[in-house]
Amino acid sequence: MSDHISGEHQRLIIEKLYRSSDSITSTNKFNDKYGSKIGDMGERSMPINDFARKMKDTGFSSYDVERHTKSITGKNIDLESL
Repeated sequence: MSDHISGEHQRLIIEKLYRSSDSITSTNKFNDKYGSKIGDMGERSMPINDFARKMKDTGFSSYDVERHTKSITGKNIDLESL
């Protein structure tokens, strides 16, 4: 799959995962917690499979990550298959 996910879409997904209404604050919180492990998110476009692999290494449920990714990007990802 050669689809990419934009930095803006990453921020919106992270906002949903934190049940927030502010994508910038949520992304900063996310990067403070996970950035040293998986790299900062929400800054640049990346292949959607790379995004999925990184999100798999966080404390968020696969179901929530997959659901929010589908609702924001329209693309299906399967974290369990990675």
